[in-house]
Amino acid sequence: APIMFTTDLALRYDPEYGKVTKDWLENPGKMDDAFARAWFKLTHRDMGPSTRYVGSEAPSEALVWQDPVPAVEYDLVTEADVDLLKKSIFASGLANSELVRAAWASASTFRDTDYRGGANGARVRLAPQNGWEANSPEELGRVLLVLEDIQADFNARNSGGRKVSIADLIVIGGNAAIERAAQQAGHSISVPFTPGRTDATAEMTDAASINLLKPAADGFRNYYSERARLSPADMLVDKADTLTLTVPEMTALVGGLRALNANVGAVSHGVLTGSPETLTNDFFVNLLDMATEWKPVEGEEGIFEGRDRQTGEVKWTATEVDLVFGSNSELRAVAETYAYDGAEKTFATDFVKAWAKVMELDRFDVK
Repeated sequence: APIMFTTDLALRYDPEYGKVTKDWLENPGKMDDAFARAWFKLTHRDMGPSTRYVGSEAPSEALVWQDPVPAVEYDLVTEADVDLLKKSIFASGLANSELVRAAWASASTFRDTDYRGGANGARVRLAPQNGWEANSPEELGRVLLVLEDIQADFNARNSGGRKVSIADLIVIGGNAAIERAAQQAGHSISVPFTPGRTDATAEMTDAASINLLKPAADGFRNYYSERARLSPADMLVDKADTLTLTVPEMTALVGGLRALNANVGAVSHGVLTGSPETLTNDFFVNLLDMATEWKPVEGEEGIFEGRDRQTGEVKWTATEVDLVFGSNSELRAVAETYAYDGAEKTFATDFVKAWAKVMELDRFDVK
């Protein structure tokens, strides 16, 4: 006699499962289709969006678990258009830090483990991403409203058929802020940009699945939550790994984002500079300054004070993520190369390269 487990019996007697299995009994073709779709999802879940598929057997149907984005159905912006959009962004009054935080929030969800996340689709403006604590929802909403006005104005005024997506405009905003911050530090740098991102809709987004990308920690923004499973420094390395960053790239990005005042909530930990929102190498210079003594802050786990060794005056505050660039031998070696007098332009150039890399991690269409 066959043996039945409770899992087997549930398929018949559970009120919800029973409805499904009875329907399949009466309509076996539905079961065949459901099984084929489930099997396909199981065996392709880590391949990312369908644009990465090759071969004649790849299905043309867009499935929501593939995080689809619309096709480009308009002419893309030119370099002149991008320059014009940057001027509009500067005129809006948005700060460098606000623009950088929005762009990083959009792009840094990427993970090379399953090729999900990234700036394409601009899902940062949709639930659940627009409500994540790490994305500073109130500030993000305000920045997006400004960018949406700029987008609407540009798309309405452009008679050449060219349009810009919010996905592209978020990245343009971050790039513009970095170029302005570099200029304020005395460096003329152009951040690479490739248009072609499109804006996903809520119908194209499985909110429950997207919520699995929610960061438990992001050392690049000095963010750490109770959901984190490792130490802050280890979580930084884990994040850098999913973003395919090298050790120098990770180091440059952390130092630059601190100088740009890009921490979640604009907290000052690790912003080791007297001129925040300017792309300087001050983070490394002041972190490695031997005139500063670092000690834990009593009653505040993971927070440290940097005091003047002579006067005892508090000069800076920092987290474990910040101080690891001075305490870990490999990271310190990289930090020292950026802290030298004369390394300012090298640092700014390396930061821009690493930033552009993160912004385009999910641009499988141009790789």
